[in-house]
Amino acid sequence: MLSEQLSPDIRAAVAGHPNTPAAVLGRLAADYPAEVLGNPALSLLRLAHPGLLEGWPTDAVLNLVAQPQAPDWLRRYALAHADARFQVAVAGHPDLDAAELGQLARHTVWKVRARVAARPDLSPEWLTALLADPDYGVRLVLAARADLPPDDAERLGQDVSLLVRQAMRQRKT
Repeated sequence: MLSEQLSPDIRAAVAGHPNTPAAVLGRLAADYPAEVLGNPALSLLRLAHPGLLEGWPTDAVLNLVAQPQAPDWLRRYALAHADARFQVAVAGHPDLDAAELGQLARHTVWKVRARVAARPDLSPEWLTALLADPDYGVRLVLAARADLPPDDAERLGQDVSLLVRQAMRQRKT
């Protein structure tokens, strides 16, 4: 009953309360992902219900995955998920290791690679690799980077995609 109150403060408190049932947490996770992740009972609920996230709304789980404080187990869940939206959500996670980042940078879905291209901590090696990405959307994200090295900017200025070339011209103005 408290989880359906109009007050966001009350709903947030319910999301963080250790006695909140798993199904209610799943409903609240869409609007209160930080509180759900901070719920002290979440680890126990996960142990008690191995398929815990499978019963929760997809948007709620995606919001959890996208949180910087998302734990390792949730990141692994997203990396292995069949739905590419989970990889898009996890690609911005600050604690990805090199293998996970490599998996995402080579993903078959361009939106995942574009999310990797937007990472502020993108290594020069991955930046170079993504400059040759077959999808112009990924290269367009690279063109928007403020930290793009001059040689890479020159390369994108001569890109086969008109949109990427236009983006590079706009940078110069």
